[in-house]
Amino acid sequence: MQFFVEMQGTKQVSTKFARMAQSASNFTPAWEAVLTRLFAIEASTFDSQGRRGGGSWKADSPEWLARKMRDGLDPRINHATLALRNSMTVRDAPGQILHITPQALYFGSDLPYAGVSQENRPFVKLTAGDRVAIRNLIRDQLMAAWRS
Repeated sequence: MQFFVEMQGTKQVSTKFARMAQSASNFTPAWEAVLTRLFAIEASTFDSQGRRGGGSWKADSPEWLARKMRDGLDPRINHATLALRNSMTVRDAPGQILHITPQALYFGSDLPYAGVSQENRPFVKLTAGDRVAIRNLIRDQLMAAWRS
């Protein structure tokens, strides 16, 4: 007894894998979608004063709050001049770290107090759902290449 198996459509499958490989060599479109998502996540974190994703930012000291009120600064926690918030939520804002390459997205803030703020009042807090959504944005680029 002899069996013969022939695979049809190998050219189409090969073409689809080649498109996926080409797409995987340049994730820039996916990084743009991820960046839009990160801006929304950060805006939500600042709007909730750290409650998004669990917990809250510790309250400002009475002295710092009084100074903010006296100087006409934004009284919300981590909002005094809006510079930190803007650097994490507005494209090309002063103090923003933003560099997109075909293989990577670099995003953050280089304001002198950003690191201390992140340690004491974390503003970059990705939930498990955020990670899934970001992973799906990257997956969607690959799947679009497969379907084309």
